[in-house]
Amino acid sequence: MIPRPWQLPKTALIAALAAAALSGCARLPQTPTPPSMSAQEAGKAVRHEHYMEAAQAYQRLAQQAHGRTRAALTLKAADALVRAGALDAASAELRQLKTPLTSSLAARQAVLQAEIAAASDQPARAFADADAASSLPNLKPSLLARIHRIKAQAALRLGHTQVAVRELVERESLLVSPRRLAANERALWHALALMPDHDLRTLRRQGATAGLRAWADLALRVRHYPPQSRRLRRTVSAWQIRHPQYPLGAQFLKMLGGSRPRPTALHSIAVLLPLSSPFAVAAQAVENGFVDMSEVRPLPGDPHIVIYDIGSNGADANHYYKEAVAHGAQFVVGPLGAAAVRDVTEHTRFRVPTLLLGLAPGAFAHDGGAVPVYQFSLARTLEARQAANRAYLDNHRRAAILYPDTAWGKSMRHAFARHWRHLGGLVTAEASYTPGLTNYAAPVQNLLNITQSRARDARLQRILGMPLAFTARRRQDVGFVFLVADAPDGRLIKPQLDYNHADTLPVYSTSTIFTGRADPVYDRDLDGIKFGDMPWMLVANGRTGRLRKILPHAKQYEFTPLARLYAFGADAYGLINQLSRLSLGGGGRYNGLTGELSLKRDDVIHRQLVWARFTRGLPQLADTFLPYRGLFLKTQRAATPAAASPSTTYPAIPIALP
Repeated sequence: MIPRPWQLPKTALIAALAAAALSGCARLPQTPTPPSMSAQEAGKAVRHEHYMEAAQAYQRLAQQAHGRTRAALTLKAADALVRAGALDAASAELRQLKTPLTSSLAARQAVLQAEIAAASDQPARAFADADAASSLPNLKPSLLARIHRIKAQAALRLGHTQVAVRELVERESLLVSPRRLAANERALWHALALMPDHDLRTLRRQGATAGLRAWADLALRVRHYPPQSRRLRRTVSAWQIRHPQYPLGAQFLKMLGGSRPRPTALHSIAVLLPLSSPFAVAAQAVENGFVDMSEVRPLPGDPHIVIYDIGSNGADANHYYKEAVAHGAQFVVGPLGAAAVRDVTEHTRFRVPTLLLGLAPGAFAHDGGAVPVYQFSLARTLEARQAANRAYLDNHRRAAILYPDTAWGKSMRHAFARHWRHLGGLVTAEASYTPGLTNYAAPVQNLLNITQSRARDARLQRILGMPLAFTARRRQDVGFVFLVADAPDGRLIKPQLDYNHADTLPVYSTSTIFTGRADPVYDRDLDGIKFGDMPWMLVANGRTGRLRKILPHAKQYEFTPLARLYAFGADAYGLINQLSRLSLGGGGRYNGLTGELSLKRDDVIHRQLVWARFTRGLPQLADTFLPYRGLFLKTQRAATPAAASPSTTYPAIPIALP
């Protein structure tokens, strides 16, 4: 017999009514399980640069395997993590390997150790690890090609040009992919261009292999002929007849024909910046960083730098680009700004290597010809995707997103959510807020379902006709919060998260949460937030620390948002001589001020950020596997609250500019 409500004790009645009132609550989603992926599908994910997905798939497959198969899958997982920039996680995978390994597996392990060393800015160790791998027997041509690539990149990083040339020539015969052949020839030609005539003549006479002697001969033959000349074409044809065993790719022949400058050190670089526009202050910071780096770390030949002011009309950028090339620019940096980049990519036929200071529109498809066009950006959406990667590596799977109700906030939410779902995570809650408010209780409570919890309590009290002891409960299907905010809004939002029972939830953000100024008084409200930023904003030691002391305008921009743009300009100059090395792919990195820089297949510069966590109002480094040890901000505490007041203002910096 089923008891009627009036037959139940009062406590049981309350429980029954509470259950009824709460029955409309949605069930918690199960822990997301990424779709099962075969080894073949994981390999396809790697080819499409979906490295985190592939790493997870290989890890899962390795757990189900044994012996050599398990070791091979573990190595593939580590390889994918290296490509994703997750060096700590990759090292952890390698530590799981049980010895002894077959010579092939041992070689792959040594190669990955070399990749990690290269990505950690340890080129000497990378060269040694790769060299040790090359001594093992029965290596596949693809693995040998990778070994030569690592050694070449390390040698270039160490300034041993002749060693790099030797490794690239040996790699040439092992490559099949036209794209990799073109990148190898480009890097080889760049390395030969760095060698003086007398070294090339010595290499042509005494080179250890016929390939070395042949390439040195080609470099000497064409060095002193003008581009697009008949004499240049004749000498290249004569070289091909003499060395038929070294076929030259179509892109390389086009380059020799004059679409790119002949292989000598750069003499003229043009920089296109909107110096007389509403973005003038930001553009000036980029210019100062670029020029300062040219003074303290000049490129070979100490090229002349010509700055072009492209004004405020982005549609004029193509005109200035053509003018720069017509006046002898051998390399163009810029333009800076979304509209200017769009104008150049839509209307320019690129005749010299170009480093765009921004991301080209999605429709931009460079013809892949002999003239490389690179893209370098500080786009915040790229940081949002890195935040997704970081949260995923920290073993979170359910995300809540809190973002400003602005065009920028929506683009950040979209970038994070799309990449997060791509990794296999769930977005279980979202809420927007109006920036600049003084109270963010409502959007935070909406995000955490506190509002619904209180509504259920009120409904239950109406049903019972009596007051109940009540404690609001936040939703339990959230593993962390991705917070899109600047520092002033973040200082008000984080305490609201803590107050509304989310103090145990990890919070991730981007560099916008940090002003660049050590502010232990006001930033204490940001405690617990983990964010990614560039080394220039956080790191004191190594190359970053040394440059901080000698770059002329470093002090001027210190502790301001403009510091990031200053570092951006400095890296733009530093990259010029590194692009051919980075185009070889793999573990090639440039230890930049804006991050560990590598080159993706679409010639977009990827920035690997440094991660920090606010503790007692100061960012503390969260990454220990990178070559960063000193925290720049530790000794820069504000003497008084007024010295670091959040009311301090700086010239507006448009987020979409670079």
